[in-house]
Amino acid sequence: MAPELDPRSQTHKARARNAGFTLVELMIVLIVLTICMGMFSSTIVSTARQNRLKRETATAAEAARRMLEILRSEPFAQLFRRYNADPADDPDGAGTAPGRGFAVETLTLVEGDADGLAGEILFPSQGPELREDTAAGALGMPRDLSGDAEIDGEDHSGDYVILPVQIRVRWRGLAGERTFDIYSQLVDM
Repeated sequence: MAPELDPRSQTHKARARNAGFTLVELMIVLIVLTICMGMFSSTIVSTARQNRLKRETATAAEAARRMLEILRSEPFAQLFRRYNADPADDPDGAGTAPGRGFAVETLTLVEGDADGLAGEILFPSQGPELREDTAAGALGMPRDLSGDAEIDGEDHSGDYVILPVQIRVRWRGLAGERTFDIYSQLVDM
C-alpha cells in the first residue's frame, strides 16, 4: 500500500512554489523599470530644455515689442536720424542719439557681436540717406516713402511719411544662434 500524503503538506508546497518571483521574473521587472525610468528622465530633461527655449524666445519677443513701442512714442520726423546706424546725423549732434542697437537683458550675445547689443533696428537703408529705391524685400522696398506717388533715388530722410522698420534680436541660446524679427511700418499721424 502506498503511503498516504498529508493534504497540508501538499498545500504548503503549492503555496511555496507560487509565493515568490523567480530570478527570471525579477530580471524582467528590473529591465522594464529601468526602461520606464529612462523614458521618464528623458521627458523631464526635454521639458526643461523646451521651457528654457520658450523663455529665451519670449524674452527676445518682449524686447522687440518694447522697442517698437519706444519707436512709436518718439517724434516721427526724427526716428530715422535717431535710430539709424550713422551717428553723424543725430538730431542733437553726432553721437547723441540711441542708434540702432539696444540691449536685451538675460540673453547671451552671439560670438563676435560688434556692438555688444543683442537688439538692432533696421531701416531700408542704414543712414545717413533714406532712399526709396533700396532693394529690401522683407521691408517692402522699393516703395514710395515720401507720399509723392513716385519711387526715386533721392534722399528722403527729411520728408518720409512712412518708415518701414525691422526689429531684430539675435542671441546665442540653448539651441545655438537664434533670431527673432518683427517687421512693421511706422506712419506719421
